[in-house]
Amino acid sequence: MNKSEFKKYIKEEIRKTLREDSASKLYKIEGLLVTNLKKKTQTQIFSDIRSVTGVTTMDTEEYIPNVPKPGYKYDRVVIKVDPYPYTKFGQFDIDTINQIISNINKIRGVVKFVVKEPQLINIGI
Repeated sequence: MNKSEFKKYIKEEIRKTLREDSASKLYKIEGLLVTNLKKKTQTQIFSDIRSVTGVTTMDTEEYIPNVPKPGYKYDRVVIKVDPYPYTKFGQFDIDTINQIISNINKIRGVVKFVVKEPQLINIGI
C-alpha cells in the first residue's frame, strides 16, 4: 500500500466512524432531586453530578413540594447519559442506570435523588 492509498484508507475509516449512528447511544434519567444548600452550593452539587461517569448534561426545573424544608432546594431533573464509558469495559443496562442514581445519591449535599421506576430511555442526541 502506497502513501496515497493509505491516506485514502484513513479518510474512509474516519468518515465511517463519523457516520455511525451515535444518536441511538444516549439515554436519560428523569427524577426529583432534593439538595441541602447548607452543605454545598447548588452550583457545586450540580458540578459533582455532572462529574459522575457517563453524565453529559442535566436540565433542572425548580418545584415546590407540599411541605418544603428551609435550606433545601427541590428540582425536577433530566440527566443525559452517554453509555460509552460503560460499554467500553462491559455493558450498559438498567443496573448501570441504578448505579448512576446511587452515585448521585452519595454526593455530599444531595439529600435524595428519586427516580420512579428507573428504565433505559433512549433519547438519541
